[in-house]
Amino acid sequence: MRSLIIETSLIILLTLILYLFEPEAGKLLAYYHNGIAEGEIWRLISATFCHTNFNHLAMNVAGLIITLALFVDLFKTIKILPIIIFCSLFISLCLFFFDTEVIWYVGLSGVLHGLFSYGVITDIAKKDPWGYLLGAGLMIKIIDEQMFGASQSTVDLIAAEVLVNAHLYGVIAGFLFFTYKKYIIPLSVKIHSK
Repeated sequence: MRSLIIETSLIILLTLILYLFEPEAGKLLAYYHNGIAEGEIWRLISATFCHTNFNHLAMNVAGLIITLALFVDLFKTIKILPIIIFCSLFISLCLFFFDTEVIWYVGLSGVLHGLFSYGVITDIAKKDPWGYLLGAGLMIKIIDEQMFGASQSTVDLIAAEVLVNAHLYGVIAGFLFFTYKKYIIPLSVKIHSK
C-alpha cells in the first residue's frame, strides 16, 4: 500500500509541477504529431502529464484517486508506473498512426481509462461481480462517447475538445496489459524454465 501511495503522490506532484510551468511545459511536452514525426518521441509519454487548465488537471487527479481507490486491492499489489507508461505509449502510438488528424493532445484521461479497464478485467477474471458491473458501465461510456462525443459541459470545463479515441485506446491498452501480465509473462517464464 505504501508503494501505491508513493507512486500516486509522485504522479500527482509531477502533473502539478508541470501545470505550474504552463504554457511552456505544454510546448515542450504535449503530444504534437509533427514533433513526434521529427523524432521528439518523449512526447508519446510526457503528454499524459500535461493539462489544458486547472479544471482538466483537477478532474484527472480526482479520476486517478477514484480509480485507484476502486481497485485498491489490485493496485496496492503492483507497481502502477509500468501500466501508466504502457498506456501512454499505446494511446499516443494509436493516435499517431490511426488518428493522424490529431495534431495536439494532453491529459491523463486516456491512461485513467486504461487503469480502469485493467482493474475491471482483473476483477472479471476473478469472477468478481463488481467487475462485471463496472465493465458494463465502462463499455456504455465508451460506446456513448464513440457515438455522440464528449459532453459539451466537459469540453467547456477543460477548454478543449475531449479526445474520445484516447479513452477507447486506453481501454484497449488496459486489456492488453492484463493479457500480457496474465498470459505472456507466465508463458515466457514457463518456456525459459525448461
